[in-house]
Amino acid sequence: MTDDELEGRVGFGTDGETLRVRDALEGEELRLRLDREPETRPALPELFPVPVDRAVSFEAESISIADYSSVNVREAGGEFIAQLSEPMELPRGSYCFDVNSVTKALVRVVDVDVSTTGMAGSEPVRLEFDRPTTVTVGARSLHTRPEATITVPDDPTALAEAVSVLGSSIKEFSPERSWPTLRGYPPRIERGDELDVPSPLVHPDTGVEVVVRPTYADVYRLSTLTYYLGAEMVIGDEPAVRLDTGYVESLPTDCPALEKRVTELLRTWFFLDTLARTEGYVPSNRYEYDQIGPELPFYPPNLADLSMSERLMEYLEVDPGTVDPFAPAWPTEAVLRPGPGGAELLPHLAHVLAPVRVRGGAEPPRPDAPIALATSPWLAPEDGVPNPDADPVPASASVITPESYDNRFRRSLTPRGEVRVVAIVESAERAADLRRALSDPAVPEAVGSWEVFDRSDCETVESILSDPETDLAYCGLPTDGNRLMTGDGSIAIEDLDDAPSLTIFEGTNDVEAGVSVVQNGSVSAICAARPLGMRSLRTLIGTISRGVPVSMAVSVLTAERDNAIRVVGDPGTAITTVQGLPIQIFSVRSVDQNSHQATRSTALTMCHRIGGEQKISFDEYSDQVELAGVEERETVTVDAAELIEIFAEPDTVLHLNGEVVIPSDGITKEQIVESARRGLANDSVPDLTIRSASDRSSN
Repeated sequence: MTDDELEGRVGFGTDGETLRVRDALEGEELRLRLDREPETRPALPELFPVPVDRAVSFEAESISIADYSSVNVREAGGEFIAQLSEPMELPRGSYCFDVNSVTKALVRVVDVDVSTTGMAGSEPVRLEFDRPTTVTVGARSLHTRPEATITVPDDPTALAEAVSVLGSSIKEFSPERSWPTLRGYPPRIERGDELDVPSPLVHPDTGVEVVVRPTYADVYRLSTLTYYLGAEMVIGDEPAVRLDTGYVESLPTDCPALEKRVTELLRTWFFLDTLARTEGYVPSNRYEYDQIGPELPFYPPNLADLSMSERLMEYLEVDPGTVDPFAPAWPTEAVLRPGPGGAELLPHLAHVLAPVRVRGGAEPPRPDAPIALATSPWLAPEDGVPNPDADPVPASASVITPESYDNRFRRSLTPRGEVRVVAIVESAERAADLRRALSDPAVPEAVGSWEVFDRSDCETVESILSDPETDLAYCGLPTDGNRLMTGDGSIAIEDLDDAPSLTIFEGTNDVEAGVSVVQNGSVSAICAARPLGMRSLRTLIGTISRGVPVSMAVSVLTAERDNAIRVVGDPGTAITTVQGLPIQIFSVRSVDQNSHQATRSTALTMCHRIGGEQKISFDEYSDQVELAGVEERETVTVDAAELIEIFAEPDTVLHLNGEVVIPSDGITKEQIVESARRGLANDSVPDLTIRSASDRSSN
């Protein structure tokens, strides 16, 4: 098989006794070593219990999987049997081995005995069959980046046609699409002279139409719902959702009411899809199912095989208020201007299933005014939905630009533990304070290397802020717009060639410097109105380096509650890779020195997107599977020993009586008692709560 046959999202090639599985969208390759040189032939993707992009068959008696993150064994129909943590002997039967690696691969064998090694050691996982047999390998691209680019003119009608095609990245339109891994990255949208939808992109045939008025505001507000439904967006006199059953769900014409209803439908239908899939590809005993199931007028798994329209007809019988307490906190909510400037953001917002609101004028009132803003459940303005016309940008809002998303495709996430941190400060005294803060009691364990520079000249500052190998840069120099004052002059950030992944600026009440570094290649920036305290800097660097999303990392800075902090980039941006579960945050308030109330919630990121599931192993919590991102509604009471056990988990952040404790800080029973004493003496200790701009205001 030649390299020409490696074209498409996924392709297969051979190299001696190695089968090469190429994920073209990701630029990655999985190699499966066989006991003989394979003679491959095309196979039907329908042979597999989950969607695959392409498949091949060949004869083999053994397979070694050299590069993997996990291997699960399932029956041929998809029912989960076990994870191959240890060696296994599988009796004669038909099996599907689910390989999650640099791409998604499935290995299918029929009517064989199988002997396997496990994943515990560093050796490859080996599958041995009792005889030479036909092996079928299917693969699906991880599809974490756009496959193609759609060009649209500045015309909302043409944009509606482009939005109709965004759902082409979704692998199927059963309830299983609520899994983030089955929602590939939508194609890009770029502004141009005429509409151009490249082949083979077509809008899915789901039997659903979303009707919009021919305005940017309507197209924006209904874009994410259209994507998730795989609907065709059509122009009409009044907003509506049309089903091929003949039913029409009319939507409000008043703008705030329209936004509220569209968000309700997206949240409700998405959540009910996650219940309908519980007996599907990944059977699960869901906590939310037990809580809400008796209130539903149907048995959700019975709807899995219905058409989209038939399923939505059933979903419309459910009041959104029934679902809302159990649905995940929406990681990103966007605010766009009602002009053409926000069009290029729609695929990125659809990817994170962000509800879209429209505020401000069609054109920015000033050159530095943002095209779009975003909020998160961790970081949202107190006054409700922010307005991009506001000057300055509302505190706690995030400025989003197409570059802040596109830059992610050109950068590799740094593994936790290898994060490179560089800081520039104005004085030797502040440099000494920062060095002490970063190293006492220990350097944050996720940081691989760090340096602190003081009184640097222009050349040094330019070098630091032009280094794409730096993961996190802190700039404590005086800032004037996008100019930095150095020891021997000033530099314009916009003139630099490249940038670290994330840069922190302080002493600025605008986001111009942050926008400039993102235009230079950063994925995110943080802009604080006042200098950050040393404890806050240590916490910010320590949490971001662990894989905590930027918005959550800022929100836990209790000491900076009165410091106006703004973000550039999606609130869910993380700069380091995290294996396993998304970050869990435990907000703990002491009742007395021996008793502490803990509330747990999950921080979703652009890597851990909405729709995934998790199981928490702490004894104090339910042992059922739950949707990631759902805030625990009940507090649990724990003692110091149990708090220490929670703190020892690798994906945990502890917010103890208003202060964040990162793993490198360590924690003892004595420190917990002291924290409780201080907290009980201070009635103003803030809680860390999930909050959403849309929950507080629709203005």
